[in-house]
Amino acid sequence: MTPSHDAQYSLVVQHMLACGGGASHTQLASWGVESADVARMLRRGVIRRTRRGYYVLPLTGDPSDRWQRERSAHLREVSAIATSGTVTGLRSAALAWDLPVSSVPKRPEVVRPQRSGSWPGVRVVRRHLPSHHIAVINGIPVTSIEWTAVDIALDLPTPLALITVDAALRRGASQPQMLRILSDRGSVRGCREARQTLDWADGHSESPLESRGRGELMLQGVPRPWSNVSLRLGAVEFRTDHWWDGLGITGEADGRGKYDGPTAPTDPVWTEKLRQEWLEEELGILVVRYVDREIHRGPVEVEARWRRREARRTHQLWVPPSALEIFQRPFPGSSDPIRWFRHRDEGEAHFEDRIGRQMCLTFLSGMELGP
Repeated sequence: MTPSHDAQYSLVVQHMLACGGGASHTQLASWGVESADVARMLRRGVIRRTRRGYYVLPLTGDPSDRWQRERSAHLREVSAIATSGTVTGLRSAALAWDLPVSSVPKRPEVVRPQRSGSWPGVRVVRRHLPSHHIAVINGIPVTSIEWTAVDIALDLPTPLALITVDAALRRGASQPQMLRILSDRGSVRGCREARQTLDWADGHSESPLESRGRGELMLQGVPRPWSNVSLRLGAVEFRTDHWWDGLGITGEADGRGKYDGPTAPTDPVWTEKLRQEWLEEELGILVVRYVDREIHRGPVEVEARWRRREARRTHQLWVPPSALEIFQRPFPGSSDPIRWFRHRDEGEAHFEDRIGRQMCLTFLSGMELGP
């Protein structure tokens, strides 16, 4: 490879990185890259072909991070097909916004005008897209974060859609705006389930497993829980993934991703054991644990465990320690105040009366306890 080739290829790589890591043959030609140069770069491994006329840069980074590699590979394929009149949408757009999705799509997902044709190897959704709901990320036109969330709510079952919609709310997306977007669509396919998804969405949820687990349990008729509620007694404080206020029941989603990252505990299993012992022995709280494989294959076993704990509460009212505080902190970027379920100075008689009324509503009327 001659120095002139080195300089040319370096410039092509810079151009492709600025466009998200991919380019079409037409784009390469506009940068002065001839067909012979394309063939040479393919042989040298500078680029690779994803389909006829579309190319991406090879992936770099930690090979053990499967999720990020799949995301990066998909987004580079998306960037290679980005053309005028095409906007990246649905799960492809969610990945561009760095939102979690139920699974990385096998094909790029795009939104095009209603009378546009099909596109081999690309999933095309045809609908009118207002210009103010188009953003640009790394040179790629994508649907706005609210529009993306609504599209996914229309496209996927509620538990899977909540993975993305919850995360969008946590990132600052507007739930009222999502509802307006859905309302403006009218009676389109999937609108009823999409409305349910948006109503059930909760920005306090912190992981895909928490979001999907909550959705699967609610579909089985389990009352809606509050997400990530803190319980504090003296100097000890733990946060629960799900909290059924008034029942003294918590839900814990034990997914592997829960322990990833620089702040993960050195021994997560021991940490979870200590937390469960504290909740059960010190506070008298009932714990429902579940792992990702249980939710993926169906939540029947998890629901049965929850029902057994609910049945125990019908015979034994939960009375917390007098000094226990229960509250929910706002998620980052939210202007909401701390939500208090129980203050330290709340008298036991007052607490028992309030909980008794809530339990009656739950068991006699079937009303939900959650937000």
